[in-house]
Amino acid sequence: MAESLKTSPELAGFTVDEWQALMGHAAPFAALRGETLFRQGDPPSALYLVGEGLLEIETRLPGDEAAVISRIEPGQMVGEFALLDDGPRSANVRAVDASAGFVIARDRFRALLADGSPWAFRLGTALRRLVAARTRATLERIVAEGLFDPLGLRRIASGPRLSGMPGTDVSELLAGLPRLAGCEGMAEAGQLELAPAGSTIAAPNEPQDGLRVVLRGAVRAAIPRGAMQEQIFVFGPGCFVGLTGYSDGGGQPLLVSAAEEALVLHLRGDDLVRAAETAATWYPPLLLAMGRQLVQDQRKANRHLGRSLALLRFNHAGEPA
Repeated sequence: MAESLKTSPELAGFTVDEWQALMGHAAPFAALRGETLFRQGDPPSALYLVGEGLLEIETRLPGDEAAVISRIEPGQMVGEFALLDDGPRSANVRAVDASAGFVIARDRFRALLADGSPWAFRLGTALRRLVAARTRATLERIVAEGLFDPLGLRRIASGPRLSGMPGTDVSELLAGLPRLAGCEGMAEAGQLELAPAGSTIAAPNEPQDGLRVVLRGAVRAAIPRGAMQEQIFVFGPGCFVGLTGYSDGGGQPLLVSAAEEALVLHLRGDDLVRAAETAATWYPPLLLAMGRQLVQDQRKANRHLGRSLALLRFNHAGEPA
C-alpha cells in the first residue's frame, strides 16, 4: 500500500530517506464502507494518504443542500487543509468503499517542520502545490463559466509600473504584521518596490519570479472582462502576491494591480532557494504563512464560484428544466 503512495504524482520528489521518515511518522487508518472520516466543521487534526479504496468529499451549500465535490482515489491525499491552516474542516469525507492508508497528525507535522525536518519540508511543498493547483482549477472555471454580475465589475485602471523604494525600514514594517510573525529576517533578502495606485503588478499567464509580500496598501487580483475586471481577491498588509503560481509552478492566473498605493517586498526565486539552503530562521515561519494563505485563497475562490453559480440559478429560476 505504501508503494502505491510512493509513486503518486501528488507525493513526487521524496528521496528514499525522506519517504522512510514520512512513513515512520505516519499511522495506518482503515475505514469501512459508508464510514465518515471527518465532518464539516470538525477541528483540523490530520492529513489522510489514501492507499486503497475510494473516498468522497461532500460539502453543505447555502439552503442546506449537500453536494459531492470530488472523489479521492488511491495515491491521493485528503484533509490537507488541516496541516496548513487553523480553520475547521470545510467538508465531510466518507468512504464509498472500504478504504485504508496512512494518517499524518497535524501537531507532529507542525513540530517537525519548525525543527527543519527534510520530509516535513517536502510534504509541505507537496501540500502547497496541491492546494495551489486546486485554486488554479477553480479560477479557470470561474473564467470559463463567465457568470458575473455586470454591476459588480470595476474598470481596469492604468498607472506606472513598479519602481524601487530605497530608504524604508522593512524590518519595522514586517514586525508590525502578525500574519508574518517570525519572518522579520526576510527584510534583508528581498527588494522593496512601490506600486502606485492602478499600476499593474502582474498580468494573466505572465511567468513570475518568486513572490511579493504586501507591506502597506492593498493589491487587487481580478479576471479581465473586456475593459472591466471581476475582482476575486484583495491582498492587504502581510499577504502574498503570486502565491498560486509560485506554489504550483505555473504562470500568474489573474490580473494583479495596486488597488491603492502599495509597498511590496519582492522575494525572487533565487532569494527563496538561498533561504532554504542556508536554513534561514525566517524560512519555516514563511512556509507556514504561505500555507495558511493558500487555504484561505482556495476557500475564497470556492465561495466566489458558489456565488456565481447561485446567480445563474436565480436568473433561470422558474424556467423549464
